[in-house]
Amino acid sequence: MLYEIVLIYLLTGALAGFVSGLFGVGGAFTMAPALIIGLPMQGVPEDHVMHLSVGTALAVMATTSAYVAILRYRAGDLQMPVTYRFVPYIVIGAVGGSLFGDFLPGDVLKAIFMGFIALTIARGIFYKGHETVAAGGDLDQVRGLGLWFHGVLTGITGSLLGPGPAIVIGPYLRKRRYSMPMIAATASALAGLLGFSAAAGYIYGGFNEIGLPDFSLGFLYGPAFAGLAIGALVGSPSGVRVSHHIPDVLIHRMFIGYLALILFVMIVWGH
Repeated sequence: MLYEIVLIYLLTGALAGFVSGLFGVGGAFTMAPALIIGLPMQGVPEDHVMHLSVGTALAVMATTSAYVAILRYRAGDLQMPVTYRFVPYIVIGAVGGSLFGDFLPGDVLKAIFMGFIALTIARGIFYKGHETVAAGGDLDQVRGLGLWFHGVLTGITGSLLGPGPAIVIGPYLRKRRYSMPMIAATASALAGLLGFSAAAGYIYGGFNEIGLPDFSLGFLYGPAFAGLAIGALVGSPSGVRVSHHIPDVLIHRMFIGYLALILFVMIVWGH
């Protein structure tokens, strides 16, 4: 049983790293279902499974996304001016959302998580492509209420549900003519910040909880974090390389398919 659980975490981490490198999503969508399945197999009480899943996935997301951001920077994809603009708003949303999430029942958190994936898929299906700019998108349009709204919303949803900034910020930047590699780079850098801020909130929020498994730090489960992080760091470079060899339109379609697969797993095995 222990061998199977370790294998699940390593393979899931590798897949999460790959999609993080490819899409810039942080990989939390991939890791959370594996944790929801694996933690009960380890005897973790049902009441703590969802919070431990999200908290642990966010901590891994911070590690993986920071690594992907470095790889993207080396490849010339990371646009620092647009990245800097989102930082303060994401921090505000992430800290507030993670502290609020401690008071939500696990079933409610799970339902919101699944509903958000479905909404993202629906938006992606009806998305109309925009011409990208080779040297970067339209930075002048990344400002004002739109910047504030998408930044704070990214922080809140990321801390509550585990998705990376690519889910919210991706469509926003696509409309401003940023390419998918640039969006993935910006999303990865912000996902590292989001994951760190939100995971800190989950760790703090779980300090006084009773019945958490051994080797837990608040709502972060150490053994799962280690297995997922090792796998993710191995898989990330492949995702970055692949993203430079396929068209933007195909990456977008693959992204929607990836989300549909995660939703299917959550529906079938997440109960």
